[in-house]
Order: sequence, then structure tokens, then C-alpha cells
Amino acid sequence: MKRSEVYDEIRDWIQSHGYDEGYILQARFWNEKSNSNNDRYIVIQQNGGAAGEEAITRDYFRILVISARNDANISEVEDLADAIRQSMLTEYKTDKITHMKPVGAIPAMQTREGRFIFTVAFQSIISR
Repeated sequence: MKRSEVYDEIRDWIQSHGYDEGYILQARFWNEKSNSNNDRYIVIQQNGGAAGEEAITRDYFRILVISARNDANISEVEDLADAIRQSMLTEYKTDKITHMKPVGAIPAMQTREGRFIFTVAFQSIISR
């Protein structure tokens, strides 16, 4: 399976749960659009990997849930990150991804521009 197809699978999973509603969904890199101070983002990134086995790969990814600048409702953004993490425990299957397992808690950081970034890290098992 091509790497771009993995991003598509994760994107489809996010969209199937409606988690992208009100967010700009991006893959690989966060590309802040001009005049987007009030926009929120979800970014899918690869976060390392393990050796491929005969029929599967065990790669790590992370989903960044990014608030608007000086967002008035940070709790809503953090709650979305938690909902994504919780769904991975029970509703993780796609056509090609057979497992998504959250790794660790949901750390947060703040940018100089006043955005908060919540990180949902997970290991995937991907059919090849």
C-alpha cells in the first residue's frame, strides 16, 4: 500500500466520524492558510515506524488537533482530540488499517501565535 493511500485511509476514518467538521484537514504538514486566524486544523503525520512483516506494517502516526488563534473554547478542541483517541479504542477499522492503538496521553503545546496543538499519537497495523 502506498503511503498516500494510508493518509487517505486515516482521512476517510476521521471524516466518517465527522471529526473534521469545522476543521481544515491536512496530511503530512500543517500549512496555515493566510487570513485563517479563526480556522482550526487537523493534521495527519507519520510518526515513525517498525519493520514490515510478511503481510502487515506497524507504523506510527499522529493526529494534530490545532485550535484557532486565541481560541475562546480550548476545551472543545481538546475534547475533540480525546474523542478521536477514544474512537481508536473501539471503532478503528478501515479497509486497509486493521488496528489503531493510541500511544500515551494527549500532550498540548501553545504556539507563539496563540494556537493550542493537541497530539493524538497511535500505532497502526496496516495490511499490505
